[in-house]
Amino acid sequence: MRAVRGRANQALAAAAGLFVIALALTSSYPGNWWTNALLTVAEASLAGGVADWFAVTALFRRPLGFPYHTALIPRNRERLIEGLARAVEKDFLSKESINVRLIEANIIKQVLTHTESISIRPFIRQAADKLIDGLVQTFNPDTAVKYSERMIKLVLKHQSAAPHAEDVVRWSLEQGRGRQIYLAIIGELAILAREEKTRDTIFLYLEQVKQKTAKKNWLSAMVTGFMETIDGINLTDAADALHQELIKTVDELQDEDHPVRHWFEDQLSELTMRLETPEWETAINGWKDSLVTRISLTEPLTALIQAVLNALRQPSEYRHYVAEWLAGHVESSWEQFKQSPTMQMQAETYVKVLIRNMIDNEHHLVGKVASRALQKLSDEDLNRFIEDKAGEDLEWIRINGVIVGGLAGLGLAVFKALV
Repeated sequence: MRAVRGRANQALAAAAGLFVIALALTSSYPGNWWTNALLTVAEASLAGGVADWFAVTALFRRPLGFPYHTALIPRNRERLIEGLARAVEKDFLSKESINVRLIEANIIKQVLTHTESISIRPFIRQAADKLIDGLVQTFNPDTAVKYSERMIKLVLKHQSAAPHAEDVVRWSLEQGRGRQIYLAIIGELAILAREEKTRDTIFLYLEQVKQKTAKKNWLSAMVTGFMETIDGINLTDAADALHQELIKTVDELQDEDHPVRHWFEDQLSELTMRLETPEWETAINGWKDSLVTRISLTEPLTALIQAVLNALRQPSEYRHYVAEWLAGHVESSWEQFKQSPTMQMQAETYVKVLIRNMIDNEHHLVGKVASRALQKLSDEDLNRFIEDKAGEDLEWIRINGVIVGGLAGLGLAVFKALV
């Protein structure tokens, strides 16, 4: 563009020089047809060149400070930007033109060709580190604990516990763990027996028995009332006595030679066969579902997730292992993708559908982006932008003005000579 502008200025300077020479020759040789014709050509050429220089310059600036109908582009800045943005959106980057290019494009092939000569492992490793940083910063432990607990419980409820219970019992018998199982059960019973709520449960049971007995007939009600009056029935003392008897009985179950202990070991051996029946399977799964509903995994899951986040927040062997594991899987999947034409075709279709949907839904943003980009330009930057795009044609207008003006002057001189 600068080269053409230089030639336009040279043409205008040449016209001015020719005018000076013609003017001098006319003064030296008055009445000479050739000098008069040369002066006419020079005048017309200079006038055409100056006029076109003024017209082209007036588009961008005020030539020689002339204020009327000059600097047209800065003065009509908003209309010009709106028109350019509309042209970009409707003509240069219209939906139809983009879709035509999209159909012709082979996106996946170009991506594969571009990555063929480079190793993507460093990029994958860097992306894995950024992914870990992003997850650590945006991760909500409370939400993760809540959904993790739901998922674990959902999986456990849909998993039958009977086969696992059978395996545990068989393994325990093979390892000689029957004694430990029995002592663990009796130990839990001993703890439950000594709790205050166990004594309260006994008292409530006795109270229910008393009420049922009193409701049988009028004689039972009268006897029961009489016994309470003379303190013949003291449910508090009875509950205390039964509670202590229960504790004593449970403690006796821990003796090595207790009959219940031998019975338990015999029943445990037969249990493996009973667990295969539908009744036992239903009972075990019911117990499992009840246990899963009652237990809370919030505390252990919170501790686990916090430990993982703390390990990922800073460089550590665990973080390095996670990043390498992610990078290895991504790289393996990428190599598999490169060897599979079917996967490439599916990816090509998916990418094109995604781009086409984006074009259909967001194509109006093309004009907005173009408008915002042009709005950021100053008046001088906008002039320079248009000059870079169309300045060559504008400078050729100036050159043509000099040439056409000279030809017009030559025509006038010939016309005068003929007349």
